[in-house]
Amino acid sequence: MPVREEDLKFIKGTIKFEEPISGHTTFKIGGPAEIFVYPSDEEDLLRVLEYAYGHKMGVFVIGGGSKLLVGDKGIRGFVISFSAPSFGKLNIEGDTVVAGCGLKVNELLKKTSSEGLGGLEFLSGIPGTLGGALVMNAGWPNRAIGDCVEEVTLIRGLEKMVLGRSGLTFSYRSSNLEGSVLLSAKLKLEKKPVDRVEAEIKSNLEKKRKTQDLGHPGIGSIFLNPSGKVPAWRVIESCGFRGKSVGGAAVSEKHANFIINRGGATAVDVRALIDEIQKKVFKEHQIVLKLEAKLTGDF
Repeated sequence: MPVREEDLKFIKGTIKFEEPISGHTTFKIGGPAEIFVYPSDEEDLLRVLEYAYGHKMGVFVIGGGSKLLVGDKGIRGFVISFSAPSFGKLNIEGDTVVAGCGLKVNELLKKTSSEGLGGLEFLSGIPGTLGGALVMNAGWPNRAIGDCVEEVTLIRGLEKMVLGRSGLTFSYRSSNLEGSVLLSAKLKLEKKPVDRVEAEIKSNLEKKRKTQDLGHPGIGSIFLNPSGKVPAWRVIESCGFRGKSVGGAAVSEKHANFIINRGGATAVDVRALIDEIQKKVFKEHQIVLKLEAKLTGDF
């Protein structure tokens, strides 16, 4: 039996039914969320989780949607956004930062740099939230956010817990946080002159603008770099995929590990292009390209 609006009157935040996910991802692709919820605070979030688990409904937490390809048929169950101010709080004491996982990465950089705190400059240009960055262990080129994390407060099942450094595992574009609902994180940064931090952020952003296609909707690198081998973009380019398109999706002319939405691209278009690339790269180089992008929903 479908969930009705009156069934969810206990939720204080905003609820939207059949909300297009395409408006919530940087790819601008994705079908509708059955129930899209903006909880007002942590208490509200827990009520949503209790209802979802009690009714055996799926729960998907969406941050900035910057590494996400959602199927054209959308996501069943609850999709939860941490856009409410209570999930984006920031507290700075010395070189220690406690930040809500709904905080946008660019806001985190802006506020920490203004306080003369460095160590996160490599995150410049990443459009997602802190929570997403933690789950993916975001980084570029030789550092990752996991290097700065002291502890993470999260919910697993319906249990709130704090994981210290010994309970956290970070590796190349992954962590042991996937599947948890992240609330906040404590980061240890480093004191630096404000002008130096801002200069590093600007320099990193300029490098990205020169080497990456930021002019079309996309989600950054599609594939992980093969371990101990050449970068994914070079292997893909050697197979003749630069500029290759399927429907509205195309391999970027600027960076062969980017698939961009040139207008009207569907998730099926992107999946078809991904499959083509993986098959040809394996045939020509015997390399299995693994996805960095996260695929979810019904295709």
